[in-house]
Amino acid sequence: MNYYTQKRYHAVAEAYPDKQWLTHYHATIPAYRRWFASEGELKRPALQQCREAMQTYMPEMVPLWEHLIELGNVAENDARLLSFYCPATYHSGCSQAVWTRYTPTLVRNYDYAPEFCEGRIMKTRWHDTRVIASTDCLWGVLDGMNEHGLSVSLAFAGQESVTEGFAMPIILRYVLEFCSTVDEAVKVLCRVPSHMAYNITLLDAYGQVRTVELTPFCAPGITYKPLAVNHQGDFDLTNYAMFSRSYERQQFIMARLNDPLSSVESFVNSFEFNPLYAHNYAQGFGTLYTAIYNPQLRAMEYRWPKGVRMYQSFAFFEEAEVWVDLS
Repeated sequence: MNYYTQKRYHAVAEAYPDKQWLTHYHATIPAYRRWFASEGELKRPALQQCREAMQTYMPEMVPLWEHLIELGNVAENDARLLSFYCPATYHSGCSQAVWTRYTPTLVRNYDYAPEFCEGRIMKTRWHDTRVIASTDCLWGVLDGMNEHGLSVSLAFAGQESVTEGFAMPIILRYVLEFCSTVDEAVKVLCRVPSHMAYNITLLDAYGQVRTVELTPFCAPGITYKPLAVNHQGDFDLTNYAMFSRSYERQQFIMARLNDPLSSVESFVNSFEFNPLYAHNYAQGFGTLYTAIYNPQLRAMEYRWPKGVRMYQSFAFFEEAEVWVDLS
């Protein structure tokens, strides 16, 4: 079995970045350095630009960023990298939706190349708020929830345009660290620039739902849609949308949400099957996990093929390691 079909996932509890974060950093930084330099290091902003951008848009996160730099004893290039300001591009898939009847629940499939997924679920309290999230960008968030019940998830929006801004996982980290409601999160997403196009789906403990469509050079689109895939609007005919079957997945999710015979259980289970579940790992578009976030219970579940499950919550979080067969 090769590394495309076997994947390790690790649940870690570390209140503030220390030995566990540092071990992960040393294990993954070589790959991040290659990605950082993939378009030429001169295309990445200077350290002072990164610092100024952090201070301008996310000043509350600057001390944490500086702590990571000190903890890793990193050189200037790695400090630039850790800001994730104007990074190299990357594309992922993803289907995400909110079940809104009775028990509001955010469900998402994360579709990407196995070798580039950190496979890490972290419980933290880096500021004054506890957060449980699937991580990316060493300290960023792919999807997650904070102790207030605010839940977030990202999906690449299929647009190739790039601008000055931060990697979305760092922005979502900021959202979970400092926001408690959907309205607060929307304000952050409209204020902090993203370097690429993303669809962000939000759910909070009050049942508020938004999907924010972010595209370089365009005003943010704030919608009440309870779902997002890899295009924007009703139908955006991009190459990536066609490759990822984005429109087909959107129609499938809408049908499940509107089906009067559907339940939250059947809706969640539908993410484990075609067309939402993807197997195209060789081309970087395979489903790596399904995440289910229940803001009312402050609890979440992670699912993998062949019945592999992990349940976590703020009341009870267990460090664990699982190996998953993706073949």
